[in-house]
Amino acid sequence: MGSLWGSNRKEFKEDKSEILMKEEVLKELRSPKLYTEGIIRYVEDNIEDAFNICCRKNLSINEKYPDSRYEGQLGQKTVFLTVRMFDLWETAVIEVLTSYLKKKFPSLKVKPVNDPIGDLLIVFPDGEEMRWEIKSSQAQDSFTGATHSASKCNNYILINYAIDKNLKLGNGGNGFITELAVFIWDKIETKWVGKPTEHSSFTTLRIPVEIKSKRPEIIVIGSITPKQKWCEINREKLSSKIKPKGLFRKFSNSFIRKTSS
Repeated sequence: MGSLWGSNRKEFKEDKSEILMKEEVLKELRSPKLYTEGIIRYVEDNIEDAFNICCRKNLSINEKYPDSRYEGQLGQKTVFLTVRMFDLWETAVIEVLTSYLKKKFPSLKVKPVNDPIGDLLIVFPDGEEMRWEIKSSQAQDSFTGATHSASKCNNYILINYAIDKNLKLGNGGNGFITELAVFIWDKIETKWVGKPTEHSSFTTLRIPVEIKSKRPEIIVIGSITPKQKWCEINREKLSSKIKPKGLFRKFSNSFIRKTSS
């Protein structure tokens, strides 16, 4: 009996340790500085990946893509700019979080994945996997995804942002991201809405009003205001000089060393 009790006790301690690690990982994912001092800097330092011509010719977004080009349908312009930045946001989130979590939790396996389920994979020492889907949006109160979003994982990194369309990008993107809201929503309780049509293959995610009180921990940056059925997303305004100019790599190393110690 004694050896059996000892074995059970050891397993209980290991289970408890794994649970605590998962809670700690979620806590770290919800650190605002990871986004304001890490991911934003990566995006702005690498803005040329999304807007090469603007950077090369020192043009602003409005100079390269004037409103008049969209004949009053500015929503199309917002969608166009958001799509141009999809890959940059995804790369920024994956690279910053992967580097940070690996240093903070050496026993974790963290890596990007390229499959229909998610974008970022975290494997805990017990073998349990946690996948995350990354979504970025400039829509006022929602996020956009493809129609296959229903087959995705149920953990989401949601980034809602605004940009300075009048900033000339010849000297880089410092100050390009002007407003930000971030939600780390594990075990998401709502569903993507929408069906494919001839003209669109996108679905929409909104935040239900009850999430304000039910899941306040998912809000990392910004806030939400309950309306009739859905919540309004309130982005946080960012300083136009949140960082010195310089390469992200130099910043990344110092930031990760400082915050993972």
